[in-house]
Amino acid sequence: MLMIPTSPVSVLVAYFAVALASAPAQADPRPALPLGAPITDPNAQPQVIGVGHTEPLPSLNTPTILFLNFDGAKLNSGCGNDPRNDCSLLAGLFDGEILPFSGSDADRAAIVQSVREDVADFGVVVLGERPPEGQPYAMVLVGDSAAGGTSQLGFGGIAPTIDCGNSNPYITSFALEVGGINSEATVINQEAAHTWGLEHVNDPSDNLHPSAGGFSDPKYNDTCNKIVANTDLDPANGQCNSIHTMFCDAGFQNSYQEMLALFGAPIPDDVAPTVTIDSPAEGETWGCPVDAPLTMTLDDDRRPQNFETTIFLDDAPVISGLYINTTLSFPVQGGIAPGSHSWRVEITDESGNPASAEVQFQVATNPDDPMCASVPPGGTDGSTGATTSQGTDTVGEGPQPFGDPGGCACRSGAPRPGAAWALGLVVPALRRRRATARARRG
Repeated sequence: MLMIPTSPVSVLVAYFAVALASAPAQADPRPALPLGAPITDPNAQPQVIGVGHTEPLPSLNTPTILFLNFDGAKLNSGCGNDPRNDCSLLAGLFDGEILPFSGSDADRAAIVQSVREDVADFGVVVLGERPPEGQPYAMVLVGDSAAGGTSQLGFGGIAPTIDCGNSNPYITSFALEVGGINSEATVINQEAAHTWGLEHVNDPSDNLHPSAGGFSDPKYNDTCNKIVANTDLDPANGQCNSIHTMFCDAGFQNSYQEMLALFGAPIPDDVAPTVTIDSPAEGETWGCPVDAPLTMTLDDDRRPQNFETTIFLDDAPVISGLYINTTLSFPVQGGIAPGSHSWRVEITDESGNPASAEVQFQVATNPDDPMCASVPPGGTDGSTGATTSQGTDTVGEGPQPFGDPGGCACRSGAPRPGAAWALGLVVPALRRRRATARARRG
């Protein structure tokens, strides 16, 4: 067999490009909401509480956490709707249990990221794990129930209350599994928004439209839309006019300005992520031909988190991708000559915060292999020319990226230190949007 030496950089890049191209697209088995299907249970009669009903004064400009619980829960009755104890007045509707979300870790991360995009202008931090004790949060349980999913129950989600002015930040709501990342995010946004005091409107491009309106990615829109009573869009007077009329006439709602008034400006994410190279250890010696794992752990205080990741061998980029907080392991085979080398990993979280890690390692000589017998001039870099059964140096099968462009690898196992931020430390001033600030939401 003719063995043509190739550089480790070209070898690793060539392999990873093949791996990306060969990753099969996975069809989403979850039932999609057809056009006109109700997002919120049309038979629900949510309790109306809060400003103008049970509370005399609004509690505005107060940041909060939205916890998306994909892990399922046994629902408790007799304790209201408190998410801290998995309580819900709707426990009977779901036969007392929400099942774990059936999608992958990558699906979970993509849904969280989509919801984050919708609330990016507000003081709402979206997490995929239960917040630290003492931090106020609403919980949306994401998953089908013991009573069935969307196709059996006939709706996408449900909230137990409309809480005008978000007088109680601790409320549990539900989003059943529907097809598509953006569709799931829309259901989540709507049910959470009901617990914050927002009502249905007649704009199909708004997150509060009561049925699937044909828009792939609705938003919280900065317009006064008519409040409606049902999926037939019958006009309604509105239950939370004490808040709605801060921005619109009675019976109308501006979901964007109301979210801004409730939660204030965004809470900056100024905490850097972390990355460690777990293997090789600093100064470790690998044999030649190389057959060893490159293992790293990515983490952040706001999980799940997507990281733009680049891996460097001897300062040359060899792999780039988008990965979630996890431990990644790439088996490396051949392609690295005897001598001194370095691995470096650079990551950037969703807010642009960077982190990096680097280790130095050695590749030993091996007199029994002519390609490994000596250190090349300079003592670094160069190829062994070692081959696999395909006749080329490779990085072995690593974690596959998420199926969509800009997706993420998904392999659980990262450590989970306590959150480094506290909402109580940041109380941003109430602001109004400039006329051009959100043209992208159109």
